[in-house]
Amino acid sequence: MKKTYVAVPIRVIFVVLFGFFLIISCNKRKPTEPDGEPSKLKWSYKTGDNVYSSPSIGLDSIIYVGSLDCNLYAINPDGSEKWAFITEDWVISSPVIGTNGTIYVGSSDGNLYAINQDGSPKWVFDIIFSIESSPAIGSDGTIYVGSDDYNLYAINPDGSEKWSFTTGNEVWSSPAIGSDGTIYVGSRDGNLYAIYGTGSLANTPWPMFHHDLRHTGRVSGGF
Repeated sequence: MKKTYVAVPIRVIFVVLFGFFLIISCNKRKPTEPDGEPSKLKWSYKTGDNVYSSPSIGLDSIIYVGSLDCNLYAINPDGSEKWAFITEDWVISSPVIGTNGTIYVGSSDGNLYAINQDGSPKWVFDIIFSIESSPAIGSDGTIYVGSDDYNLYAINPDGSEKWSFTTGNEVWSSPAIGSDGTIYVGSRDGNLYAIYGTGSLANTPWPMFHHDLRHTGRVSGGF
């Protein structure tokens, strides 16, 4: 008996295989939480106003974030409040963490705050003009941050001014530090500036906006 064969167009086979591949890939990419169901809420913490600040995470898993209610919050891994540090205006700036656990964050009240791990103030650097920029920490401990007074500031670990660089408009941009020590920052004057600095990005728990130069936003993110 003569056998008959049905010709299947190659593109039909391709579509079937591609669809199968997409199903497998999408299943692999489903967001999951440790010891929890995919995409289910683990917890939420309610501040007194909108949160534009991006969180940072310490080596002890404490989460730090600012709010328009003028506070910087330290939140325990279970979602409970550890402490709140109040400033005099919005905290849009995202906090960074230094070698010894000091938290640095700017406020719209014109101050850059250095805060101890227990929530007590360490020092305050008064710029007067609002700070929306998030700080970055150099390997020598210098803290860099922009301000609405058109300047990028370099601040020593003790809270004294090291230098300032003037641009042509407000500096809302958050600085990045290159491997050769160059500081990169944008300004509302339309320019990206490359400024000579000293030392590369600090190797601290959270030295810049989104943790590292790749902006992984992860405690284990690479530099």
